[in-house]
Amino acid sequence: MTPSDGLSLHTGMLATEMDYNQLWLRYIGISGAAGPLEVEAYVLGLLSPDVYEHDLIAQAINEWFIDRGQNHPVGYWHHSDIGK
Repeated sequence: MTPSDGLSLHTGMLATEMDYNQLWLRYIGISGAAGPLEVEAYVLGLLSPDVYEHDLIAQAINEWFIDRGQNHPVGYWHHSDIGK
């Protein structure tokens, strides 16, 4: 599986001014359930998130950009990619 066109979680995170604690707070604010170290490991590629977790983290990062009047550059998973 691959994310849709857009930045990876890691590249998107690097483009923000957030630290991982700020990302985690945004993530749990949109119903994320993973702990802060797990979210950091997903972003760094040390753990592989499932589609749902990837999209929640992408949304949390993208909301940072949207809050600043920018586009949402981090890619979400294509639903057609699930199960391939």
